[in-house]
Amino acid sequence: MKTISRIAFAFSCLAATANTFAMDAKGWASTYESMAAFEDKGVLNEYYNNRPGYVKPIIDNLGNVLNSNWYVSANVPQSLTFEVGMPFSIVPIGDDDRKFSETFDINGTPMAFDVPTIFGEHGNPQENTGLVYGNETLNGLGVFTYPYLQVAGSFYHARVVLRGMFLPSISNLTKFNLFGFGLQYSFGHLFQYMLPPAAQGLDVSFVFGYSTSGIGYRPDEYKGSLDLDVSATTFDVVIGYKPINFIEVMMTLGYQSATMKSSGHMYQVAGTDPFTGAEIETNVINPNISVDGNNGFKFGLAVAFQFGSSFHPVLGFDYAGKSSYTTNVLYFRQQLGHDKTPDEIAKEKGYVRGAVNEKEESKVESVQEEAQDSYNEMNDSAEQISNEEPVADNSNDDFDSPSYDD
Repeated sequence: MKTISRIAFAFSCLAATANTFAMDAKGWASTYESMAAFEDKGVLNEYYNNRPGYVKPIIDNLGNVLNSNWYVSANVPQSLTFEVGMPFSIVPIGDDDRKFSETFDINGTPMAFDVPTIFGEHGNPQENTGLVYGNETLNGLGVFTYPYLQVAGSFYHARVVLRGMFLPSISNLTKFNLFGFGLQYSFGHLFQYMLPPAAQGLDVSFVFGYSTSGIGYRPDEYKGSLDLDVSATTFDVVIGYKPINFIEVMMTLGYQSATMKSSGHMYQVAGTDPFTGAEIETNVINPNISVDGNNGFKFGLAVAFQFGSSFHPVLGFDYAGKSSYTTNVLYFRQQLGHDKTPDEIAKEKGYVRGAVNEKEESKVESVQEEAQDSYNEMNDSAEQISNEEPVADNSNDDFDSPSYDD
């Protein structure tokens, strides 16, 4: 309450302009205030215009959802494999989603305040603070999710993923579509046969995913729509290990990005031109800002299960600026055929774990034999030299020296 009081005092000079589009009777942001945050009017901006921080939680949450569930295993089989499911992530909406820091010029002095986002709380309708509070509908959300259908196929350790969702115009929702494309390649088959049996369940793969989504929204009492075009991209390294055949533990390290571009045209009808019959537009909003999501590095942990020949649920946790949970419980993966085991691959390649191959072994033996022969020759030469003794010169032994008699 102290913070609200300080902000109310600081915004007292803006209260006069706030009356036109003030909060509703319950203290929530008016429709105009919420939607005008998407419009940048340049030098004509009012305090409720061009507020990317106010709407940023939308792309923060949506980006995390779209950049998840691109893989269900670190291993991509060599055999032909098909997948189908309806994965989704659950992103809790926390305190960071309900407020943000915004700087205002108050009587020539810049001042920063924590103010509500579009997911934020309501104010007191009896206090004209000049603040734009949260949207009542979005404030009631405890989690954020986004459903879609996903199919995939793989062959020779390469996997292609497609995802999509298309809904017709329903009530205030004028547009809802999603398309995504992903690629994955696993490298385990290149090294698993060289590992000891306990480590042969290790696999590593690279994953790429790209999603694009369009959402159209028409507020009550308005014509036209707010159009949001979202794109999300992720690059991941997935490390997986199977302690037993039907359970795989995975860790993900990657980088993700997401962007939300707004467009459209919204207005209320003030009347009809008596001469042309055209509608007279008022409270016009032309959304045009672009907002980035949680762009940066990501980390994830997940556990995949294989029940029977096809049921393949995945549960996990991701962190990319905020926490989210993978609840991929409706997923099926069917492999047609049987991949060779690491031991079978090692046998084909003539690889013996813990030993050198035959060619290398023969080279080593040849060098050892040559060294041994050289050593033996040196020993033989040394023995011959040591056994030879010098011969004495006895050529004068039979010579009698003359005697001289007196």
